[in-house]
Amino acid sequence: MLRQLLASARANDLGGDELFGGPGLEQFEAMRDEHFADVASQQGVFGLAEAIERQLAAHVSTEG
Repeated sequence: MLRQLLASARANDLGGDELFGGPGLEQFEAMRDEHFADVASQQGVFGLAEAIERQLAAHVSTEG
């Protein structure tokens, strides 16, 4: 999910002329995004799991 988020953010064209570009840069950016997403998900940087758990727990009845 984080990889897709990063790829979507990078897909936005801000209209700048890049000095360096092309397939090499695109491959590097993809590898960088993948690594960042892996590290962030392992360290729980974004806290998505806790947020999803809280949302789901609010809808689960504790009465049994």
